[in-house]
Parts: sequence; C-alpha cells; structure tokens
Amino acid sequence: MLDEAALDAAILGGLLLSAGGSGMASSTRHRTLGEEALRSGKVSLQPLSALNHDDSIIVSTAVGAPGARGARTVPKDAVDAALALISASSCKARGVIPGHVPGMYAWTIAAALGIPLIDAATNGRAHPTQKMGGMGLASQPDAMLWQAGSAAGLQAVVHGNLVKTSNVMRAAAVQNGGLINAVRGPFSAGFVTRQGAPRAISFCLELGERMRARGVTGAVDFLKGSVLVEGEVTQNDVAYREGFDVGTLRVGDVTLGVYNEFMLAERRGERLATFPDFLGSLDPASGAPLAIADLEPGRRVALVFCASDNIPLGAGVFDAAVYPEVEAAMGAELARYVFKERSVQ
Repeated sequence: MLDEAALDAAILGGLLLSAGGSGMASSTRHRTLGEEALRSGKVSLQPLSALNHDDSIIVSTAVGAPGARGARTVPKDAVDAALALISASSCKARGVIPGHVPGMYAWTIAAALGIPLIDAATNGRAHPTQKMGGMGLASQPDAMLWQAGSAAGLQAVVHGNLVKTSNVMRAAAVQNGGLINAVRGPFSAGFVTRQGAPRAISFCLELGERMRARGVTGAVDFLKGSVLVEGEVTQNDVAYREGFDVGTLRVGDVTLGVYNEFMLAERRGERLATFPDFLGSLDPASGAPLAIADLEPGRRVALVFCASDNIPLGAGVFDAAVYPEVEAAMGAELARYVFKERSVQ
C-alpha cells in the first residue's frame, strides 16, 4: 500500500524524470493529487506478475505542453476519461499505469475505481508525444485502441490507430488551453510486459529516496550518470506553439534542444546526448528539480545525464515512426543518433 512517504519519493523522483518538463513549482499540484487519492481510497502498487496475461490495463496521462498557462483540469477529469474508455471499450480494467512517472492521475484513477496501480509505465522517463509512449504501436496502423480525454466542458472518445487518435487528443488539449486529462487502452498485461517499462514506478520511488538523502549526488549515483554541465543559464528561448514547448536552452558551452522536455545536448556541434538518453535539471545547491520554464538567464543549474540503458523504457521510444514530426518541429536530427547507437550495441 502506498502512503505519504511513498508520495514524497514519487514526486521528487518523478519531477527529475520529467526531464525538465516539471519542477518543484508543480510539486504542490502533484502532492494535492496524491493526497486526494490517498484520502479517497487505497492505492496499492502491484507488480505486473500479479496479473494474468490477458488482464486489461489502462494508461493514464495528461496530454499537452508543460508550459501551457491557460489550461485547467481537475482530478475528476481523469476518472471521467477512464470511465468513458471503459464504457466504450467494454473492458474490465484490472489495473492502471501512467504514461510516465510521477503519474499522479494514475493514483487518482486507482483510488477512485478500486483497482491497483501496476508497477510499470509506457516509459520510465518523460516523453513529449503520446506516440513515444505508444509502446511500439505508432508503426502499426492496423492496431486499434481507444482514447478518451476529459476537461471542463469537453469530452472526447475516439477509436482508431495510435497516430490518428493521438492527434485527436492533442487537438482536444489545444481546445482546452493546452492540456487535457486522457486515458488510452485497453492493453493486456502481457503486452505491457513485453512493450512497456516494467518496474518504472518502483524505479522512480527509489530515485526519489536517493535524492532526498543525497541531492544531486544521490540522483547521479542511482542513475549511473554524470553532471553534464553545471553553471548559469545564458539563453532560454523555449516558447509554446501548436501544443508543445519548443526551443533551445544554453548552459556554459552546452546547448540543449527542447520539445516539451530536454531532447538533445550538444557542445560545439558535437552531439552529447539524444532522447531517449536522459537529461534532467537540478538546483546545484538544494538538489530540487527545476523546470525548463523556470530556467531564466542567470539561474544556476546542474544538468544530469544518463544513458537510455539506465532507465526503464518501453518500445515506443525505439519506434522510428515517432521521430519525424519531432525532428521537423525542432529542426534537428534525432532518429539517426538513436538508431545508430542501438545498431552499435
């Protein structure tokens, strides 16, 4: 059973694993969601192995840009989206997982529906598009699923392949000022075991505990990573457009490309890291996660790096079909580096 101590660790680890998408400024929102879930019902964390191979799992997420300021959602929207999907698909949900940690809306749904939170996610780190959290389905146009989204005065339920339904959810988020609570699925436990990121939640919890104990050093040691650069932000031109936060950020001699989260790092033209490698931002003194939106010029930051092999990841981030739209928006190559590294391995 998860409790407030687990909530503290989940938030701290999850905010770092948001890869700059969230910082401590959003911790109050995450804490409120978690505390409401713990008050309203039990939140039990269960391994995938506790389910039968064919048991149905739903995926909870929020679709939108982290920096969107005009959007408003409430916990009930996540529950309403889950109920709409369950009704439309006629599935019996045996558990819920987040798209990525900290995944507080999955806690909300678990408590409200009386189902377990399963120790998995579509990815153990943030990803900017639903397709990257699609567990490999973006390149399978004949694979059908349901997606449901809910916000004040707006509910959308769609059935189709991952790409088309994700585009509809993104458009719905834009209509709500940049954010909507959403659920997709159902997926079998066997599919999530093969294509998802098992143990993503327990990984996040342990990371959070290490960060509470030892700050930046605890995070780096647990992730088997390094501090890529520490210093003052000299440039941040990240701006919200067409449902995403897009732009570049510079610290010392390192330039970072952003598409909702840190997606790449370069030093004098040399590529140092490419999504799904992990890049996260921490306050060097306190060890608190910092959001890209808070990294104004003059702010000191420690940028933490670890290779993708060190984080639980699903098949979605290794699906070539998910990269073209992100590369076009960023004006940068990603897939060439991603698949070059995998071919070397």
